[in-house]
Amino acid sequence: MDWHAIFIIVLVILNFPVYRFIYKLIFSDPEDFDESVKFSFTPDFISFFRGKYWQDRWGTFKLRMYIFLCLAVVTLEYMAVDMVMGYFP
Repeated sequence: MDWHAIFIIVLVILNFPVYRFIYKLIFSDPEDFDESVKFSFTPDFISFFRGKYWQDRWGTFKLRMYIFLCLAVVTLEYMAVDMVMGYFP
């Protein structure tokens, strides 16, 4: 059994309150999040012709930053626990 994978899954589940906190820091409301997801899937040249290029760039940046921070939290916690406890058996 791969204890590393199980531990990472546990960290992902236990960090839902942290993800919620990061969500509230980055997005003003659920519509802001929805708009960021929409812009993330819209090609930049289409947003450019619609006159929403900079909104697209900002929305995509916010979504990517949210994903990065959530992954960074899990990674840093995993590294910290691994350094304190040593290599998992």
